[in-house]
Amino acid sequence: MDVMTLIGGIIFALILAALDSSVSSMRGDSKTNPSHGMDKLMPNHKTFEINFEEGHTSTAIQVDSGDPIEAVISTLGLKSPSPCLFISGGAGGMSEEDIARTRTIMDDGVAKFASEHGITVIDGGTESGVMQMIGEARRNHGYSFPLIGVAPIGRIKYPGKANPDSEAELDSNHSHFVLVNSDKWGGESQTIIDLTRGICGKNKKHALGILINGGKIAQQDIYLATATGDQKIPILVLEGSGRFAEELATAFRTGHANQKILQAIIAGGDIKLLATGEGVETMWEKLEAHFT
Repeated sequence: MDVMTLIGGIIFALILAALDSSVSSMRGDSKTNPSHGMDKLMPNHKTFEINFEEGHTSTAIQVDSGDPIEAVISTLGLKSPSPCLFISGGAGGMSEEDIARTRTIMDDGVAKFASEHGITVIDGGTESGVMQMIGEARRNHGYSFPLIGVAPIGRIKYPGKANPDSEAELDSNHSHFVLVNSDKWGGESQTIIDLTRGICGKNKKHALGILINGGKIAQQDIYLATATGDQKIPILVLEGSGRFAEELATAFRTGHANQKILQAIIAGGDIKLLATGEGVETMWEKLEAHFT
């Protein structure tokens, strides 16, 4: 065998080895191969029950951000594809009048509509602001639509889990919780968006985001929903609710946005506005136009 033949054989063998390594890597990547990721997730990520003092029990699961969302949905026993909406924001700095208006919109608008139209609702899951409002509406009216709270496990507590670093309690009126392995607020944002996209079956059913008030974390949620990924989620902004919702509404109305993140949201998003003063009937009309 001459030298050139030997060298050619070595090069060919190296190319085959590189291709085989590439294929093996893709097959072993749980983030790019959904079926493999589900096999990996299922044995280690089991559901558990949270028993609240009021006698209500919620089903929960602990995950990493980026875990295959189809497996999370399947493990929790959630219906997919199904129409879905996520709520982002809070009630910080709202006047008593605005809080009352928002509560009515959540109660007689969002919660009632979700119940009548079989919509899955996702939020931050803590006992505060609009998350508490939607939870109370679900409980007070005996609604059974899935209400899923997604929160960073390092920043919350619940019965059976003492956490000296907690800054919030889980809301007992949620049916399910997805607890993300993170000790930072915002560590759950990607999971909220992934879960919304996954439950609606990647556009097989309608999805919507509702922005009420909110700060930096809400800004991050909306950016991920509108400016990243293949499936952009339309956003309904409650204008007049303050903070980031007001910033986005003003930027959208005027067409002027100094922040790059606002520019990206407006450029990539399907944004609609609803003033707090327009009330329940207008909220119902906008939800009906979107989901039916």
